[in-house]
Amino acid sequence: MYGVRQHQITTRILFVYQGERPEETINYFPPKIFRPKPNWINQIWLFDHFVKTLINEIYIALQNDLPNLAAMGVRSLIEKVMIDKIGDKGSFKNNIAEFEKLGYISKYQRNHLEAVIEAGHASIHRSYSPTTEDVITLVDITEHIIKTIYLHENKIEQLKMRVPSRVPKKKN
Repeated sequence: MYGVRQHQITTRILFVYQGERPEETINYFPPKIFRPKPNWINQIWLFDHFVKTLINEIYIALQNDLPNLAAMGVRSLIEKVMIDKIGDKGSFKNNIAEFEKLGYISKYQRNHLEAVIEAGHASIHRSYSPTTEDVITLVDITEHIIKTIYLHENKIEQLKMRVPSRVPKKKN
């Protein structure tokens, strides 16, 4: 039996600008993987195809060093998830309030989610460009919310079925 070897070919592109201020830019194609997509993303399509598509597009933005698009995508994704679960309440503020009220997120998570959404708003409306660390935070929190809402419930129900019940203690 023969093994299969995978090789990756990377192209290094050097751009040199010879204007008033000479500048060199080096790009690689394909770019280095910034953050690999988690395996669980493939399970999302069972619940919502658009959510899976948007997550994939966010990862493409991450892969290609497009932090503004990633932040905008995260904002859009959170909005889509909220509307999918609670309906459209007319504004982000109302949607988040209803999302918390119905138990999808805790008050603590609401504060985090509001900060993530605000970063998306700022990328769209106020020329905010998130740092790499900011983008990691945005994606971490968003992934946690998505997993909790779409994947954990089914896994918890399966777990409950496998865990044996307590045996009542005998009274003397």
